[in-house]
Amino acid sequence: MLFSVIIPTFNRAALLARTLESVWTQRFTDFEVIVVDDGSTDGTAEFVRGLGERVRLVTQANLGPGAGRNNGARQARGEYLAFLDSDDLWFPWTLACFAELIRRHNQPAILGAKLMDFSDAAELAGVRETPLESEVFSDYFASHHRGYFVGAGMSVLRRKDFLATVGYTDLPINCEDHDLTLRMGIARGFVQVKAPVTLGWRRHSGSVTFDTKRSTAGNLYLIAQEREDAYPGDTARARQRRAIITRHVRPVTIGCLRQGLRQEAWALYRATFRWHLSLGRWKYLIGFPLKALLTH
Repeated sequence: MLFSVIIPTFNRAALLARTLESVWTQRFTDFEVIVVDDGSTDGTAEFVRGLGERVRLVTQANLGPGAGRNNGARQARGEYLAFLDSDDLWFPWTLACFAELIRRHNQPAILGAKLMDFSDAAELAGVRETPLESEVFSDYFASHHRGYFVGAGMSVLRRKDFLATVGYTDLPINCEDHDLTLRMGIARGFVQVKAPVTLGWRRHSGSVTFDTKRSTAGNLYLIAQEREDAYPGDTARARQRRAIITRHVRPVTIGCLRQGLRQEAWALYRATFRWHLSLGRWKYLIGFPLKALLTH
């Protein structure tokens, strides 16, 4: 089996049904589906059980999406883990594209989806399959200059490489997916899909992605892990790791200022000042203090 599709969910039964419908439309069919119910109280488990053998249900106490993904990965049988969030949608060609890139590029460790954000599914009606295009790197760290990020719900990971890490942190923070990608940073092969669009990423008020405090905590976690040498590559890859981490930090500091979280913004700025200096990020180093002065 090539893919294990892992869908963590919490109290999203209605959205989960639509997500699963997008999985059933896949024209590439060598996959299993594992739904990890994170202690839902809206009938999610009963709904999934009603689907029969099409889905394997894993239940857990309310431990968060990171723990859910880890739990699903431990139950998986596929060579690759295709993570999908329970509010997002695939297109009929999504797994076919990933399967072809895996074949074409000698089984890379990490593949990243091409996403399109939406609020209403009708916005995706005009998305069409286009010729497959990708950018290929020796590993994820080697893509540091391109600014690619691989969020959890847009990632396809070779299971053996994922299991070689500690998996996703179960701390209540954002950036747990970026932490995981950094831990897999020197695993052989990273492929970023450039076309066609392979993931519909739903924007809605219930998404923790927009929780600035969680994002601040997540970025501080990435910084702490880098300082503690938790990521692979030793000093030879430090510049690449820090280029990736600081790219996550910069928009969060600006977001903190906009929401009046000045203390958090300055904490991130100070924590990465030397890294930005070594990377020559003068526009940010000068621009952030000026913006902080003008933001009330």
